[in-house]
Amino acid sequence: MDTDVGRLIIRQRLQGGRLPHEHTIELWHGPGFGQMCDGCGAPIAHADGMCLMCGEDWQAIRLHYDCFLLWEEECRVATAAPAA
Repeated sequence: MDTDVGRLIIRQRLQGGRLPHEHTIELWHGPGFGQMCDGCGAPIAHADGMCLMCGEDWQAIRLHYDCFLLWEEECRVATAAPAA
């Protein structure tokens, strides 16, 4: 997936409350198991790196490793942006 498209999807999911705005508990990093990425919505193949996190509500959050990095960056940008 194109990085700009992934960034836009993750930004929209952050704004819509579908992804947490703060770091949660990182449980595991490793290969994917075919589950859907909560960042971009695409399947996480075994060949892809995956990060499994636990949200504030104890919900599992699965992200491609690249989506995880985009999510972290978007969280930093949102935190640094002045309130309008």
